[in-house]
Amino acid sequence: MLKISRFVSLINDIIDKQISLFVVSLMILLSVLLSVSVFYRYVLNDSIYWSNEVARYILVYIVFFGATMAHKHKAHIRIDMILGALSHKNKKNIEILIGIIFLLFWVVVLVGSIKLLPLFIIQKTATLEIPFAYPFAALPISALIWILYCTDDILKELTHK
Repeated sequence: MLKISRFVSLINDIIDKQISLFVVSLMILLSVLLSVSVFYRYVLNDSIYWSNEVARYILVYIVFFGATMAHKHKAHIRIDMILGALSHKNKKNIEILIGIIFLLFWVVVLVGSIKLLPLFIIQKTATLEIPFAYPFAALPISALIWILYCTDDILKELTHK
């Protein structure tokens, strides 16, 4: 079990680095896009008609993937005061229970989003006229990553002495 835990942890660390690069790249792209859009609107008195929609979808990806990063680095809001009052064994059991609940939640989200994907392949976005599946893909991909991170959390708690 310790080898499996180390392997899952290694995979998650690699994924986390790639997500970090992806999110930073998207943030830079969003900043450039919005700056150019403002320049066009206020200096050239013209607008880039598709910039709002692209910015919205970039922001969706930043939020979903950024949330997975926050989970990985334990930066989400938690109630540490209650866990701090528990004994080590009880704290470990509560952490495992929380991990299992999160894992089950993200499995349900993944299954539900995969079931909705065919519907979003048919529908097109308003301005770009691309399938809604592209912006919607942030949900099942981030759910899959979150499942890996929750599995890593559970395995770490089970193998930690």
